[in-house]
Amino acid sequence: MDIYFIGINDNILQTQNNFTGSITVERNFNTKNNICFKDVYPNKSVDYNNIADLDKIDRFYIKCVKKIIKKNKNAYFIRYNEHNLKHFNLRKYHIFSANKYQIYNLLNNKFKIRKKLKNITNILHYDYIHGKRKIKNYLLNHWKTENCDFVLQEKFGFAGTNTYIFTKNNYKQQLKRLKYFTTYCISVLQKNFLPINIHLFIQSGQVKYFTPSQQIINTNKNQMNYGGALFNLSHSTESLVKKEAKKIGEGFLLGIGYQGVLGIDFILSNNVLYFMEINARFQGSTAKLNEMLLKKGKKSLFDMQLNLLTKNFK
Repeated sequence: MDIYFIGINDNILQTQNNFTGSITVERNFNTKNNICFKDVYPNKSVDYNNIADLDKIDRFYIKCVKKIIKKNKNAYFIRYNEHNLKHFNLRKYHIFSANKYQIYNLLNNKFKIRKKLKNITNILHYDYIHGKRKIKNYLLNHWKTENCDFVLQEKFGFAGTNTYIFTKNNYKQQLKRLKYFTTYCISVLQKNFLPINIHLFIQSGQVKYFTPSQQIINTNKNQMNYGGALFNLSHSTESLVKKEAKKIGEGFLLGIGYQGVLGIDFILSNNVLYFMEINARFQGSTAKLNEMLLKKGKKSLFDMQLNLLTKNFK
């Protein structure tokens, strides 16, 4: 079995396994036989907030998969994000999948998952507003009596995409970036909050919880973007995060039958830990965590996921 990786980049491939090659968007140096979108289409830019561009990437992935399988019938593919290529016949093209599409769709939907978990863990207050005009009225009405900033999010997004900060000074410009006939969830931007992520791995009814990390969030053009991770949380904070993650892992994720790796995002504000979202995939911090695990002589999360996927595919 020759394993190929599919993803934006291959920096998570801290692994004890040998990969035959990779299909990526960004240029890579970790794997041989890399097919890169930006090498094939050097004049095409990619906007990860743009659905059309994400579809363009999926079409590139599947074109490469078909080309590789034509030459090598023993080629199989593992994805960074199993939400990619969801509209294709995964088994036909030897693409591993740990869960049904419906499960990924639920977990990646920020609106639905927050409503599902409201009785399990702490959730911020959210309002759901449809359309630019109603959002503008909502903000102006609140600013008559409150002096606060707001965060707006779409249903789907990753690494800060489709998440916007609105202030009294920037709201006119920010409104231009929103889609006309789309629903957004709105919450008050918490002051002095600490963003946190924890990895979970689920297999055969067992949940493993890994060392949580502080997430580095950069604000660019009033949009939040992931900028890295620091594994430097205090023991008390780590314990609190694992306690809340356990409520979600054993109180919800096992019940829906999820298998494999995922990440849960929280924020710590005024000594209260609030659930933010579930990312049903590898995380931006997976590479660093894999490195830590391998140094301790343990399997990386990538190896755990690969072993699960190959076992399920048989």
